[in-house]
Amino acid sequence: MRVITIIIVLFLATFVGLSSLMSQNSKVSNAIQAFSEGEYEKTYKLAGDALASIDELSGDYIAAAYYYLAKSRVQVLRLAMENRDQEKLQSMQNALIESYFDYMEALKTADHKLQADIENDLNGLFNPILQTGLSALNTGNNPDQPENVRHAALLAAKGYLEAAWDISPTYLACDLLGQAELALGDTSTAYEHFSESTTTYKQRPPVEADFLMAYVFFRKAIVERYWQKNNGLALATLMDGENMLNTDYSRHSLNGTLSPQQRMAYDHGIMDLIGFELDIYLNDPTLREDALVRFQEVLVLYPEDYNINLAYANILENVDALLSIDAYKTAISIDDSQDLAYFNIGAVYNNLGSEAYLQGLNQDDDIVADSLYNEANLYFRNAFTYMEQAYQLNSYSLQTIRALIQLSNSLGLDEKAVFYEEKEVEVRGF
Repeated sequence: MRVITIIIVLFLATFVGLSSLMSQNSKVSNAIQAFSEGEYEKTYKLAGDALASIDELSGDYIAAAYYYLAKSRVQVLRLAMENRDQEKLQSMQNALIESYFDYMEALKTADHKLQADIENDLNGLFNPILQTGLSALNTGNNPDQPENVRHAALLAAKGYLEAAWDISPTYLACDLLGQAELALGDTSTAYEHFSESTTTYKQRPPVEADFLMAYVFFRKAIVERYWQKNNGLALATLMDGENMLNTDYSRHSLNGTLSPQQRMAYDHGIMDLIGFELDIYLNDPTLREDALVRFQEVLVLYPEDYNINLAYANILENVDALLSIDAYKTAISIDDSQDLAYFNIGAVYNNLGSEAYLQGLNQDDDIVADSLYNEANLYFRNAFTYMEQAYQLNSYSLQTIRALIQLSNSLGLDEKAVFYEEKEVEVRGF
């Protein structure tokens, strides 16, 4: 009798387990049927209920449950958007990313056919997920938002953009993910994604040129210059970006496919890359010889650019002061409304005057010494003239006012010295 009882108990346990397994599997089957009939809410509930007891699902039913849970959620979200159902939209604000994770779970056990269907659906999710990530990134970078809101938005952006990158690591997905990581302080990973973005763009360029790629090279060079402390690598990256933009521009110009907006994007992008490149040359004394050559190359391309001529003049100060004055005058001939070139010419003349005066002090021959003093006086007067022109353009520059006080005293212009001393007090406010 005892043996019979044990057999009956084991049979009942097996029957109950099988019954439960069949019950959970049937929920998945019913979910599939409901989806085919357009009953997406019902599908969503049945698939969710089945996965609530995932241990009781068998074989392919697990993959199918995840697949239809993801697929129905997207459809429920779509209908809520079409119907402007704010309550439903609020409850499904994470629907896209949740569906992505469910599709990924489905892939783990899906057969070959289902894998193809999942990958197709994921490709359909790519743009909505990417755009959601971009929107969150914009919020995270908005200085008008509270810090806690910005941080939360950046974390959300990183999550969405990681999903987009996982679905399809396009050059845009790589760049946006890198931006989110950089904003969150993960510089090394951001750098990897910026590098991947530039490589991907060059290997698989889009049909239409995207000149905003200039700023991917720009961001990559920022990391190389300021975090890796490698100006050489940053310059190579910027030159790589310039070459790529020029190649794209030439190719699409020949095809006649460039819009006015694209031409403008090219102009802005190439100038920003060149500007960053020249800034590195300008501020790295070890690159001075290379800098002169590069500036001359760029000036051939952009002879009427005020800022480039101004920067070139700045470099020449350490090579030939008189040549730098000529370069500053060229900048002024391009744009005479800015005070900096006037100030810099005044500063160069002042330095020349100081040098001549010191040489006179160290000269034993009185005739030679007097000649040097006269030369110094002439330089100081030229310096004063240009400093006053700088002051006329920007009367609130303390740097200019103080230079004028010093020059007035050197030249014995007492009334001018008093005038500018009063101006200094006025501008400082005390």
